[in-house]
Amino acid sequence: MIKGRVITRVREGVLVAFSENDQPVLCRVPSKGKGKRLKMPVPGDWVLCDPPSDTSDGWVQSIEPRSSLYRRYVFGRIKEIVSNIDKVFILGCPSNPVVSPRLIDRMLVAASVGSLEAVIVVNKSDLFSKDEVEEYCQPWKIAGYKVLVISALQRKGFESLETEFKGSESLLAGASGVGKSTLLNNLFEDFNLETAAVSKATKRGVHTTTYTYLYPFPGGGIVADSPGIREFHPVVEPEDLHLHFPEFQDLSEECDWRNCLHLAEPECAVRDAVGTELLHERRFDSYKKLYDSLREGPLRGRRQPG
Repeated sequence: MIKGRVITRVREGVLVAFSENDQPVLCRVPSKGKGKRLKMPVPGDWVLCDPPSDTSDGWVQSIEPRSSLYRRYVFGRIKEIVSNIDKVFILGCPSNPVVSPRLIDRMLVAASVGSLEAVIVVNKSDLFSKDEVEEYCQPWKIAGYKVLVISALQRKGFESLETEFKGSESLLAGASGVGKSTLLNNLFEDFNLETAAVSKATKRGVHTTTYTYLYPFPGGGIVADSPGIREFHPVVEPEDLHLHFPEFQDLSEECDWRNCLHLAEPECAVRDAVGTELLHERRFDSYKKLYDSLREGPLRGRRQPG
């Protein structure tokens, strides 16, 4: 068996790269492996495979332990998005289309749950005044997040963005229509979402447009491109949610209740700080709404509140 990395999932299995310069090849996933059912690998997974030949596709036999995992709920089921990365870039925009700050907050929670560094990238800065951009970004800056303001169309702010990408293994995530494709086309020369991967067995092309895809970043590193989203529900217990709002942590040391959830408990230092320079009201409102949503349980076919 040989070791490779899953580049993306496809209908027929997964595309696996066995070295940095090789074109990924199709490897199928057996319904059982090592005496038990083998989970479907996700992009970023390191896998051990029976290698493909000139006449047959490869077969995944096992998945190596993961160092990280970014995931969310989709209609009540956990969807694993990408593994073995160290950073998540979350695209936002004040308008055209507006990306709800609560959507970004939910994605930030998922990054924290996965022990991943999060970078917020606010795009289309050329369409807004500095005051509008600052109003949109301020709550995250107060919370201590790194926020980059760019214009993908005009390539403004790209130097800082490229520095953040270089050498890291990252996920680029964002809402549909926020300019992710334009950003990728400007980060990569001759960027093309299509793939030339072909099944060794059928000699036919492999469909690759509906899953996260890993690309090598010029100068070193990996960028995982994920499909645009409109909704997001992180995988976290409601009682643990407060642990994933970084601006709460120092304040919570002053709460009277040891396990304070910062909702209705008396003498809560977090609630007392809302609206001050320590905690923005928008972030606390986002926390309460997400907590209520988590208490209701994973989604079961209904749309999330924005």
